[in-house]
Amino acid sequence: MKINLSLFWLVLLLLSSTPMFLIAQPTIQDCLGAVPVCQDLYSESQSPSGDGNIGNEIINGETCTAGELNSIWYVFTANEDGMLGFLITPNNFNDDYDWALFDLTNGDCDDLTAANLVSCNAAGGTGCHGPTGCAASGIGNWVPGGCGGTGPINALVPMSAGNTYVLMVSNWTGSNDGYSLDFSESTGLGVFDQTPPLVEDITQLPESCGDATINISFNEFLLCNSINDDAFQLDGPGGPYTLDASSPDCTSGSNQAKSFSLAISPPIQSMGNYTLTIDPTGPGDLLDLCDNQAEPFTFNFTVDVPLPVIIDIGQDTSLVCAGDELVLDASSGGNTFLWEDGSTDPTLTVTNEGVYSVTVTDDCGFGEDAIEVFVQQFPPTVNFGDDQIICPGTSPLLDADNGIAFYNWQDGSSATNYTVTTTGDYAVTVENGCGVVEEAINITYVPPLNLNLANEYVLCLGDTLTIDVERPFATYQWSDGSTLSQRDITTDNNFSLTVTTICEVYEADFAAIFLVDPMLDLGEDLTLCPNDSLILDPGIPGATYLWQDGSTQDRFVVTTPNTYGVTISTACNDLIDSVVIDYLLPITTELGRDTFLCPEDPFLLDASTEVLADYQWENGAKEARRLIFGPGDYSITVSSICETVIDTIQIAECEICTVYMPNVFSPNNDGVNDRLFPQSHCSLEAYEMQVFDRWGSQVYQSSNPNDGWNGKIRGDLARQGTYVWMIQYTVSENGITRSTSQRGDVVLLR
Repeated sequence: MKINLSLFWLVLLLLSSTPMFLIAQPTIQDCLGAVPVCQDLYSESQSPSGDGNIGNEIINGETCTAGELNSIWYVFTANEDGMLGFLITPNNFNDDYDWALFDLTNGDCDDLTAANLVSCNAAGGTGCHGPTGCAASGIGNWVPGGCGGTGPINALVPMSAGNTYVLMVSNWTGSNDGYSLDFSESTGLGVFDQTPPLVEDITQLPESCGDATINISFNEFLLCNSINDDAFQLDGPGGPYTLDASSPDCTSGSNQAKSFSLAISPPIQSMGNYTLTIDPTGPGDLLDLCDNQAEPFTFNFTVDVPLPVIIDIGQDTSLVCAGDELVLDASSGGNTFLWEDGSTDPTLTVTNEGVYSVTVTDDCGFGEDAIEVFVQQFPPTVNFGDDQIICPGTSPLLDADNGIAFYNWQDGSSATNYTVTTTGDYAVTVENGCGVVEEAINITYVPPLNLNLANEYVLCLGDTLTIDVERPFATYQWSDGSTLSQRDITTDNNFSLTVTTICEVYEADFAAIFLVDPMLDLGEDLTLCPNDSLILDPGIPGATYLWQDGSTQDRFVVTTPNTYGVTISTACNDLIDSVVIDYLLPITTELGRDTFLCPEDPFLLDASTEVLADYQWENGAKEARRLIFGPGDYSITVSSICETVIDTIQIAECEICTVYMPNVFSPNNDGVNDRLFPQSHCSLEAYEMQVFDRWGSQVYQSSNPNDGWNGKIRGDLARQGTYVWMIQYTVSENGITRSTSQRGDVVLLR
């Protein structure tokens, strides 16, 4: 199948007809214009010259080739794991083609370096021209120029599903005769992409109002001409929005790209939840290099970084007298207002001292401001609150500050506040021109729990485990509902305990184990199969072991027949048990060698074995011994609890050699019965034949069974009549020789 070079000629047409086109447009001779591989066989009837419109794509010395000479590039994404193989076969076998294979899964055409070079071959010269590539018969993955090294065929390349690869084929000889590229050498690998492209990564998501870009990457290259803005949709507050998709690779002239920028118009108008939807609207939208269409994809994100709203409700100020009014105005800000007292009007009227704050919000953010208001004339007020029980490490500050006033604490100090560090009673008297106030409080420190229960308590049966966790200001909660601080435990159980104070929570899980006489049972006496092993594992933890052979492991591996015993010592007792292990003998059935059986001679087949076993002959019989009366193929299956053995024997029919002599022959040279000789299907050895006339005179003798008597006596025709013949011979039957003799009469006719 020929490569469609329409893209190449279209690029040339654009270059020649558009003078202002300043960016070098890639062709199939450039990585960015690589031919997508979506079939087994590619045929180039004519090899192009030069190195395309983008030069120096392969830095000299990074591969085994001398850069790219008269090149064509191919790109594909592996559909599944396997081994990649391909064969480049020149149309002219005197041409020298070199090649380099790169893994661009995590890169692009700017990353053609030794770091992502997978395999390379530049073999050439006499004996190395002609086919090159990767095949099961190849060796290595790096062959420099010349006809040395491992030759023009590299080893198969391991490939991973989803990885993207680019292949540069370089024509060293510069011939225009072209070549074929065949990927059928691949084994166990779907080289050609049959899976839809997927969104791999989304970055630079909008975070606040005014953001206008989303970057998206696919897991494989998409055709630039399949990128349709209608396939991208953004939904959210402040819309509708439109998305304009672009890629630097496509802009620079490539026909393929992985990463795209989505320009949002108008920019984000409001904070909130947004949904990005990628859904091809037509059959030609979002296609990979093998025309697989991207699957629909939905991604939700939140714009939640607010933009500041500027708000100013004034400087801190004073109310000269209690009851004066001050209007705080935030109406110059956003859309909604929330004061510290929960009111939502743009203004707030205050009559008391304090800190007043407001939060102003619009669609893209919020702003905050606060003002402190003082009242110049008030009688002193102090409120320490209720008595406190507090935790170690804290130092509460008792604040009696009333501005200009007189202060007298329980220890005589006169500061506006007092730092507490120990348990005790604390009191203060505060006096100003408006009045006198007294306040007191008791503060108590809670001591630490300092509990440290073990994970497990092991005792002997009859012992008592006492758990006492009583602490001041603590409560107790056991897993069984008890709230006691002390428990006496006498039986096995798992416990959970929580001790709680206002300062800390102590949780403990522990087990109480009271050792009783464990059951030691090595099991019943056993009979094992040959070569079987058995692990004796009493499974009693926390004990010591002494086996019959003096070993002390907690398990014993049985491989031979014996009596096995163990003594196990626990914290509270000793346990003893033993078991007898025996082994079955193997099946020894043997029907013997193949043999012969003559008619009427019975033959006993004996498959008996010393092991208790079941027998199954091929005819369904189930006895160990079988009497047969004829030839055939006989098979027995012998099965014990340990194994199954199949034996066969072939019994052939007995050989019987017969020798026949005619009782009439006519030696008249008519070609029928002209000679008297024995007839047999067996070879006759140690043979002798004699013929006598009626008076007992010998008229013929021969040691060759093929000669025969021609009816002449010393050259003269013998008379018609009856003659007596005798033959002696040796034959081989069933591998045994047999010697015998025969005699009879024959009538000679003329």
